[in-house]
Amino acid sequence: MMNFLQTGKALYILAAVCLAGIVVRLLAGSFYKGLIKESANLALTKNKYLRALKQNAEDTYRLNQGMNNTKVYLEKQLYSLRMAGISIKGLDNLSGQLTLLCFLAGGAAAFMAYWYRSDNYYIVLYGAVGILCGMLTMFVDYGVNLEARRQQLLTCLQDYLENVMWPRMSRESSELGVTASDSPDKRENNLVRAIGRERRGQGRRGIEQTAASREKVKEQPQAREAENAGENWLKELNPDQKRVLGELLKEFIS
Repeated sequence: MMNFLQTGKALYILAAVCLAGIVVRLLAGSFYKGLIKESANLALTKNKYLRALKQNAEDTYRLNQGMNNTKVYLEKQLYSLRMAGISIKGLDNLSGQLTLLCFLAGGAAAFMAYWYRSDNYYIVLYGAVGILCGMLTMFVDYGVNLEARRQQLLTCLQDYLENVMWPRMSRESSELGVTASDSPDKRENNLVRAIGRERRGQGRRGIEQTAASREKVKEQPQAREAENAGENWLKELNPDQKRVLGELLKEFIS
C-alpha cells in the first residue's frame, strides 16, 4: 500500500473518476440538446425516441378522446428516456455519485497515507486532489445543467402537443361531430343525429326533384291544349274570313 501511495498511482484513479464524471455529464447534456432541437417540429423529426413519443401521444389522445394533463404524461415518458441502454435520470444520478466518489477517494487516499505514516506531502496531495476533482465535476455540472435542459425539453414537447397537435386532432374530431369533452353516449348520439340530418337533407332534395318533375309533366299537356285550341280556331273560319285575316296580316307585316 505504501508503494501504491508513494508512486502516485492513486492520482490516476482520482483522475479517472473525475474524467468519468465529466464525460457522463457532457454526453447527457449533448443528448438533451439534440432532443430539444428536434422537438421544435415533431412532424419532421428524425429522432426515433421522439417519433415514438409522438405516435404514443396521438394514440392516447384518440383512445381517451383527449388528454387532461399533458405535463404529467410527458414527465412519465421522459422517465423512460434512455441513452445507450441507461436512462437519462440514471446518468444524472451517476454523475452526482462520481462527484461524491472524487471527494471520498481523495479523502480515503489521504487517510491511508496518514495511517501508514507517509510524509505530510502525500496526505495533503491526495486530499487536495480529491477536493479539486470533485469541484471540477461540480463546475461542469453547473455548466451543463441537466435539470434545466430537462425542463426545457419538457416545455418544448408540451408546447408542441398543446398548441399544435391537440388543436389539429380536435378539428379532425369535430369534423366527425365528436368532441373530446363528450361522454361516449353523447358522442354516439351526435353521430346518429349527424347521419339523420344528412339523410333528411337527401330526402328533401329527392322530394323537390320529384315535385319539379311533376310540374313539368303538368305543363306539357297544357301547352299541347293551347296549340290545339289555336288550330281549332283557325279551322272554324270561313273562306272570306280567312281572306280578310290574310290581308290584315300582309298590311301589318308591310
